[in-house]
Amino acid sequence: MPESNPILYDLNKVFIPCRTVLEMEALSSLFLEYYNYDEIKELPQSQPSSDKLIEKFHVIDCEPLEHIIEYFMEVIVNKLKPIVMYARDHHDRFRMGNVEAYAKTRLCLFLALHRLKLKFLVIKNFMDRFKDNNYKLDPSEEQGYLGAHTFLSAFYKDYYKKNKMNLKLMLSSKRMSDRVSELMDTSKIITNEDIINAITFKKYLDDKNRIKFIMKEIKASLFVCRVMFAQMDVYKPFTLAKEADLDAEEMMISQDFIPELIPAISKCYAEKQMPQLEDCFRAYEFMMHRVLEGINYAVEIASGGQIILALDSTIYNTGNIFEI
Repeated sequence: MPESNPILYDLNKVFIPCRTVLEMEALSSLFLEYYNYDEIKELPQSQPSSDKLIEKFHVIDCEPLEHIIEYFMEVIVNKLKPIVMYARDHHDRFRMGNVEAYAKTRLCLFLALHRLKLKFLVIKNFMDRFKDNNYKLDPSEEQGYLGAHTFLSAFYKDYYKKNKMNLKLMLSSKRMSDRVSELMDTSKIITNEDIINAITFKKYLDDKNRIKFIMKEIKASLFVCRVMFAQMDVYKPFTLAKEADLDAEEMMISQDFIPELIPAISKCYAEKQMPQLEDCFRAYEFMMHRVLEGINYAVEIASGGQIILALDSTIYNTGNIFEI
């Protein structure tokens, strides 16, 4: 997509001041490459300082990475104001706020929520096409008859391609002139290329690690969102008041969802067990629906009830990534 494209211009009006969201997402993703999500899962509730996060992420004395956390926590997160509770319909408690007064400070939160939802929509797009094609892969995705490996290969390839396309849409690839480049010391700067590489470097993985990679990506986005919501005194942003027993956040990272159901669907596809495949798919659709509802609810909270998204809608334009 040409960089003069109006979609890119529109996105960059939001993205340029919010680049730190992707930096923090990339850093969280790299942390999860070596450590378990449980180590940071409850951290947002304590509203940690930048020093605490730097220590927790094991990046002390690594200046570029320290700077990412310091800027994210001290400039972006600290500007977020608590959202007060209002009664709605005489029985529900609903988080509201004057979004217009805080619109600029919440841009980063909206972008983080956009990234989180986009990851699930990429998965949903692939699975919807699979179902619409009578539970068959597109001919272009078949690699001979390789069974489960073919399904998971196609699934991961589609996720990887669309995620990278979205990153390139937001991260300009324009190069500096040689003269400007010589004047700038980039040794202590995280470049756009660094961010893309950090998030997409695992291109070739086996089936088991493909699912792990996608889950790591989801958890990284979820963590970034939760840190910002915690600053606003919202600790369960994805849980609908009317369905408190169905925690969309827990569902996002549950072993029973993507880590179990996608391989199960893949296995049924390989073994041509259509009744079992349809059962697994119904379970997947139920959980995906709940997750997307939960993210939409978080967007509604963050916007003071002013942004109501359809299930498949995103906050920002995604270009044509769902058309290819």
